[in-house]
Amino acid sequence: MVKHEFSTDKSQAGFTLVELAVVMIIIGLLIGGVLKGQELIANAQVTSTVAQVKGIDAAVTTFNDMYDGMPGDVLGTRLAGCATACAPAATAITGNGRVDDLFSSVPQAEGIAFWQQLAAADLITGINVNNGATFGGQYPDAEIGGGFHVAFIPGAIAGTPSIIGTVPPSAGHYLALHNAPAGAVAAAGADLTPNQAFRIDRKLDDGVPAAGTVRGMGAAACGTGGAAGAASVYNEAVPSIACGLYLRIQG
Repeated sequence: MVKHEFSTDKSQAGFTLVELAVVMIIIGLLIGGVLKGQELIANAQVTSTVAQVKGIDAAVTTFNDMYDGMPGDVLGTRLAGCATACAPAATAITGNGRVDDLFSSVPQAEGIAFWQQLAAADLITGINVNNGATFGGQYPDAEIGGGFHVAFIPGAIAGTPSIIGTVPPSAGHYLALHNAPAGAVAAAGADLTPNQAFRIDRKLDDGVPAAGTVRGMGAAACGTGGAAGAASVYNEAVPSIACGLYLRIQG
């Protein structure tokens, strides 16, 4: 008869239920910590971007007080070190008190000089013309990603690409927050998730993409325009990048 020997070596034993429970708790805490950290970073990016917009608005006000004109719309010879480095040809300056540019085209003379003149007046940082037509080059980058272009919207849908809704924005100067530094504003240059766009809109305006001084723009996934009496909302259930924003300054 063959005898079977059974090992009693405790090194062969598996985890106990208590040990497994402890491991699962630790894993849960680690995952929770990572998710919480990501949420804190996301909140900080939104808050920092809102502060950037307010800072640009304040810088324009200060520039206007200093030079009695809109940045980009005054002759560069009036700013120290800006005669050739940060000014378009004199013939390109209209001197009409606004940045004559269109979001539907690549930024032109005044839309480029706007940022360079603010930087030359030591009112903003982050402009390095040596980097060319990029965010962090001729145009400032945004804390949340992408960056800003500037233009005067005359109070019409035309020249305001991919805007959500059919109600024209009120006339005035706007920043376009998007991700196409060398091109026109377009849905393809979306930079934000709908939730990020909503949170920035809510902090600066009313949280509605088709109304107010902050307007949503992008593909259909970004938000609805409130057609046929429906509410205008950002599609916050969409987790992907789908939105950009038009943000009113000086008004």
